[in-house]
Amino acid sequence: MNPQRSNIVAGPTTLVDAVLANYQCGHCNSETTIALDANGTAHLLIHHDDGCPVLTGTLSAAPDIARAAQT
Repeated sequence: MNPQRSNIVAGPTTLVDAVLANYQCGHCNSETTIALDANGTAHLLIHHDDGCPVLTGTLSAAPDIARAAQT
């Protein structure tokens, strides 16, 4: 499940749940996981395929995140 590039911190659990369930990178076969940091803040981790333009920072994950949050 490596590598990962995107690390999104989302406050409301409903938003985290929606993005976790619905996020799909438009450029690879990404997988999502959730983790809590030492302060209990939820971090949504998106694991992109090697060579994905989102992983390399060429393209933004924002459109895919917005789409996942709306469904």
